[in-house]
Amino acid sequence: MAMAKGSSVGMDSSKQLDVMGMLREAMYIPSRNKKIMLPVMLVAFLPSSILSISNYISIYPLLLSFIINLYVLSSKEPSTPQFYNLLLQIKEDAEVFVHVDIIFRAASYMVSFFSMMIIVYSSAMIYFGKQPTPKDLFQRIKGTWKRPFVTRIYFTLLFVGYTVTSVCLIAILMLNAHGSMVLIVLGALLALMARLLYVYLGMVWMMGVVISVLEDDCYGMEALEKAGHLVKGRRAQGFLIAVIFLMIDGVVTGGYGFGITRFQSELVAHQATGLVVLNMLLMLKMFSQMVYTVFYYECNKSHGREIKVSGEFTYTGVSFTPGDGEDLP
Repeated sequence: MAMAKGSSVGMDSSKQLDVMGMLREAMYIPSRNKKIMLPVMLVAFLPSSILSISNYISIYPLLLSFIINLYVLSSKEPSTPQFYNLLLQIKEDAEVFVHVDIIFRAASYMVSFFSMMIIVYSSAMIYFGKQPTPKDLFQRIKGTWKRPFVTRIYFTLLFVGYTVTSVCLIAILMLNAHGSMVLIVLGALLALMARLLYVYLGMVWMMGVVISVLEDDCYGMEALEKAGHLVKGRRAQGFLIAVIFLMIDGVVTGGYGFGITRFQSELVAHQATGLVVLNMLLMLKMFSQMVYTVFYYECNKSHGREIKVSGEFTYTGVSFTPGDGEDLP
């Protein structure tokens, strides 16, 4: 149902959804406005899909050549000209591989960012009862993309920093184990805890990105900090949502890996299956962004905050008087 500008969210504010309820609501979003959501999903999906397919097609032959040359190199004498030529070929393949990978990663980063903005903003508009047009979406993204991009950069830096730190700590523990089962078990537990902590932090950081897309003048570290406050009281639900998507991702990629090693088939079949898996993961990522958009609304609702749409499709949080123990901004 369409709402007038400045009206409150046209959802049932008295009912709080559980995890399954939020997943269902996210599934229903495309059907509420097929006219806008189908083009939006195509615009978000096709560039990422084409880029992923191009990357897969470009990288696969380079990687295959690199592995074959490494295998052949192991059978050659170091003093022979063939060994030297293979070494040069491996070096050249590695350089090309790195350059191609950097180009595709940079392009993928930008494409996935704008796809995320399109999905989050259009999902929020439809979920809140608005009927956006392609022009509305374009104007919104054109006018606000810098703020979410700053938040995304912070997200990336935090992810890299956390990954490097946790890997170094685990590696130090394992390298000093010297066969000690106690240290090996501690290292495994540390790795598990680091992974689970990242799942939680990734959920919070993703909420920060959603906040920076939907709320004006809140981006960067401010948005990430606000996300930490916003999920209070619903951390377990947010963590469960992140775990669900992690498990689905693991089943899809693990099933693909198992199929490759378990069943012998032609190279073309492996490549075709790999492309299908890539597109499935892209669709899963788009759906997760819809779910986090719904979760954003539910978190605000659980804190007694309304979400209003005022002006030209601009989100503003309606402030309220915090209760005892509330420190939400």
